[in-house]
Formats: sequence, C-alpha cells, structure tokens
Amino acid sequence: MKRILITGVNGFVGPHLVSELKKNDYYIIGVGGKLGSEFPVEEIDEYFVLDLMKKNILKNIDLSKLDGIIHLAGLAAVGPSFVDPMKYINTNIGLEVNIFEACIKQKVRPKIVIVSSGSIYSSKNKMPINENSHISPTSPYAVSKTAQEIMASYYENLGFDVVIARPFNHIGPGQGLGFIVPDLAKQIIDFSNGNVDKVIVGNLDSQRDYTDVRDISKAYRLLYEKGKSGEVYNICSGSAISGNKILNDLMKIKGIRAEVKLDESKLRPSDNPIIVGDYSKIMKDTGWQPEISIEQTLKDILS
Repeated sequence: MKRILITGVNGFVGPHLVSELKKNDYYIIGVGGKLGSEFPVEEIDEYFVLDLMKKNILKNIDLSKLDGIIHLAGLAAVGPSFVDPMKYINTNIGLEVNIFEACIKQKVRPKIVIVSSGSIYSSKNKMPINENSHISPTSPYAVSKTAQEIMASYYENLGFDVVIARPFNHIGPGQGLGFIVPDLAKQIIDFSNGNVDKVIVGNLDSQRDYTDVRDISKAYRLLYEKGKSGEVYNICSGSAISGNKILNDLMKIKGIRAEVKLDESKLRPSDNPIIVGDYSKIMKDTGWQPEISIEQTLKDILS
C-alpha cells in the first residue's frame, strides 16, 4: 500500500483527492488546518493540524515512511493577490521550500507532485496552450506559481523526483466563495429562494478552460503514479466557456431568469479574454483525460 502525504488536504481539492486515492488503496496522511464537519474523516488514515509556514514544523512526522507527497497547500484565489502580492509570494513559495527542506533534514526523497497553475501562461499564446507555450504571469498569484516551479526545478537538481501539475480552472462541489462559479451559484440559489432580487457580476465575457475537481484529483493521482520527473503537465478540458454561458446554464438548471447587474469593483486589473489548454501530454504519459461534463459539474454544484 502506497503512503501519500497530502498538504492542504482540508481545502477545496483535498477531500476529492482523498476519495480518489482511497478508491485506489492508498494510505493517506493529511496536513492542514482544523477539519470541518463535512470533511470525510473516515477516509483519511492520519491527520496533523500544522502551519507549514513554520520552519521545521514537519519534524515530528516520519517522512521516511512516505512514498510520495502531493502538495496542494497554498493561496489559490487570484483576485486577492492584487491586494496583497507579498503575502502570495511568501506563502506559496515558503510552503514548498519548507516541505523540501524537511525531506532533506530527514534524508528522504519521496516523489513530490507540485501543483502550479495554467494561469502562468501568456494570453497571447496560440490556443490551445501546451506545456511549451510562452509563460507571462498576469497576477501576483501567477508569479508565485511560476516561482514554485523554479524552486521545484532547483530541488529536482538536488535529487528529488518532482512532477509539476499545471491545472487550469477547476470547479465542482465544495468550492468556497471567491471564485466565479461558486459565487454565481450562490447568487442563483439565493435568487431562487427569494433572498436577492438580482445577480451581481464582474466581467463574464472572458472564456476559461474549466475541469471538474474530481477529474483534477484523478490527474494528480496519475501524475504521482506515472508522471515523469522534471516534467510539467497541463490538466484541462481542452475547451473554453464564458462566464456568461456558465451564468445562463446555472439559471437554466434552476429554472429561473434573474436581472444581472455589473459591479465594476469586481473587475480585475488584468483579465485574459480566452484561455484554453491542451492536455495531450498528460494523456500520452498517464492515460488521463477529462470525463465529467461541465453540465454535470454545474448540476452537482447546485444540488
């Protein structure tokens, strides 16, 4: 039985990744904050409430028993990164460095999957974007993810087996507010319940490549199992959909038609018009491809 440590397991992706790994007979050690009542506690084997920003915080976990680490922990919302860029740089890089350094102190080299982001690519790239496409971060969040990749390359040079995942936008049940789809879904639910009389939005013209979080979780497992050290892999659906289409689909599912009002304070300093990825590399190396449709994902979010 493979033993995997998941950082940030109490976040959006964590519970889905736990379920994916347990279905495939993994022993799971989780690290994160305090667990909520909705977390599938019965599926996790060991859990540690730890602040990974603290140096040497992993010293009491025997990392020699690990086969691998899937590093989910970090700040993920793009919008707030414009307000506090340094927080994103310090946190997302610092967490990763502390994990690698803990492994070095314990003289172990587990295989590590580092979660970067498809947001690091330039919007000027020819679509769809592949792993060789030009990188040009347009947010402090994306800068922090680019830096994480560079740090991972450094540690790979020190003998670590490191795989880089570049997930594009992922959505699904359990995603917190602060992201376009759950924000829209909450307003649609509130409208249908008579709690609000309109839906407030930012820019919904941009088209993004959305993948269900359960498909993303399967990709992380397969990258741990089959991903090649030093390689980067896009995880995406291969198609783009606008915020307007998502909003209309959500209203259609709920059987409502709401007034929509633009809130300019929700507009970002930089918003790429269209982003769509190419997942052929991960499919070639691991056999992964997206399976859950956007329509099913939106239904599950509203249920």
